[in-house]
Amino acid sequence: MRATVMFKQQQGLSLVELVITIVIVAIGLVSISAMLNSGLSRNADSLIQVRTVALAQAYLDEILGKRFDEKTRARGVPPCRASAPFARQCTVEASFGPDGAETRARYDDVDDYHGLDQGDGQVDPLQDAQGNTRTGYDNFRIEVDVRYINVGASEEEENLGVNNELDDQYDAKLITVTVTHRTASTGIDFAAYKSNF
Repeated sequence: MRATVMFKQQQGLSLVELVITIVIVAIGLVSISAMLNSGLSRNADSLIQVRTVALAQAYLDEILGKRFDEKTRARGVPPCRASAPFARQCTVEASFGPDGAETRARYDDVDDYHGLDQGDGQVDPLQDAQGNTRTGYDNFRIEVDVRYINVGASEEEENLGVNNELDDQYDAKLITVTVTHRTASTGIDFAAYKSNF
């Protein structure tokens, strides 16, 4: 009797097949890693944008809650104007900013905020209306600009008078809040008008 020996064919991977598999898996992992990284950076940008809008809204809400001018009466009637026959003359634009030694907690009209500059890189940190430091906004900066509207021909707000009857520069003030984040090269402007009433 003869014994027959049968060899089973080996069922493994050759070295070449193993190297090719490793290369394909590595390419897939690099692609997935790149997608996750770009998604995370976009997520950080979205968070900065949301915080930027929230910060600007908080400052605009505070400013717009104040009266139009230092010389505006409590109910706003009659409005201040440039000259007689109105009893109260509006503050001249060159005098915008805090009145005397007025602190932020005592600001009572919108033009008191003109020139406010707080936050990243400035002496004053970002603060709320009561003077408390805003937490979570370490890398943000706020700048506020207030001016009368320019309704003359070829000026920025010349078309406001058509539908809104804002035909005199003392009819409204433009408040611009610029929010800048340390990672951005330029700030984002948020603006609103305060009517003279």
